[in-house]
Amino acid sequence: MIIKYTNFSDGLHEFKLSESSKKLGLEDLFFGDIEVDCKMDKSPHQIVLDCSLTASTKYDCDRCAKETIKMVSNNFLLSFMFTKEKQESDNFNFKMLSPEEDKIDLSADAYEYAELALPMKKLCNEECKGLCPKCGRNLNEKFCNCDLTIENDIWAPLKSLKDKFNN
Repeated sequence: MIIKYTNFSDGLHEFKLSESSKKLGLEDLFFGDIEVDCKMDKSPHQIVLDCSLTASTKYDCDRCAKETIKMVSNNFLLSFMFTKEKQESDNFNFKMLSPEEDKIDLSADAYEYAELALPMKKLCNEECKGLCPKCGRNLNEKFCNCDLTIENDIWAPLKSLKDKFNN
């Protein structure tokens, strides 16, 4: 995902980049192509990239373990400042470009923001009922008649003491 920014004049430009998930090192989490839509605002002193990433992911639902395919997306903003000599920046979204550089490689940024697009709780849908803790049936497909009353026996010794002292 390389942008040769010297090919563009100053002003606003829009373009689409696409790279396979395997080439970006994301084949464990994603499949197909990772697509990035970019809006580049180039001026004599800086370049600002406003990007929107979309990717297809396949995972097992955390509640019912059903295999799920979803499209995920993420937006990110990167700023590049032109400098006279090569410098490093600690800021993740702010980078320096030296005069000998004529390209911007977005591969590492696409990798990071694709991983950040994954949900913390991976669900097949928001209303997923999960699995029955007793029989293991998928409650989204069919309801079961298991008794899910929870008896907390941790208090049993105290209850027996209470009964002993109340007599």
